[in-house]
Amino acid sequence: MKLRAGLLGLTLTSVVALASANAADMYRAPAPAYGGYKDTPYVGVNWSGLYVGINGGGAWNSTHSDDLVDPTGGFGGGQIGYNWQGVWHPNLVFGIEADFQGGDISDSKSLFGLASAKSELDWFGTVRGRIGYAFDRALIYGTGGFAYGSVKNGGCVILLGCGSASETQTGWVAGGGVEYKLAPNWSAKAEYQFLSLDASDLNGAGPLGEGSGDRSEVHTFRVGVNYFVGNNYVPLK
Repeated sequence: MKLRAGLLGLTLTSVVALASANAADMYRAPAPAYGGYKDTPYVGVNWSGLYVGINGGGAWNSTHSDDLVDPTGGFGGGQIGYNWQGVWHPNLVFGIEADFQGGDISDSKSLFGLASAKSELDWFGTVRGRIGYAFDRALIYGTGGFAYGSVKNGGCVILLGCGSASETQTGWVAGGGVEYKLAPNWSAKAEYQFLSLDASDLNGAGPLGEGSGDRSEVHTFRVGVNYFVGNNYVPLK
């Protein structure tokens, strides 16, 4: 009898212990993984792929003189580009981008009502390479390449009349910016560019503004948004 009672007690103890363990497993929260729950993969940002967007900003000539024509103004336009991420390093992003802008970047001066001068940049565009470093959602990058734009200069002299000349000037551009992914397919950016266009043709319009030597030099700052075609979030392995 004592042996039978001992076996029965041992069996009941084992059943209670097993039931308690099962109950604990039923109410145990999933173990977190990658900031979420078990078996939920971490999702990272992928900057690779085609994108299109719009932008707007302001521009100013490098003359900076109250006595000279010093064009400033606003502009707006669009861009299209393509990125490659992880070619040499997981965080390095290479890309190519083209943009085109229309605007009103101009200034005029009058000399005692006897003469006047006006200089303007009606439109411009660039084709650039980009290289950047991605911090997940944030991308810091530098950019540079080919630039072009339409410069128009004119003036009037009392009793002699008015004249003007315009030309499409070409040159180079350099700058940089920061871009941030707002959603899987949307990003916002802020960017600075410096354009230097060749205006050495004596039969052309000459440089934008005055006192810029033989080049039209323009500083620009813009903000914009991009839409990325396709799914740009990928699980990190």
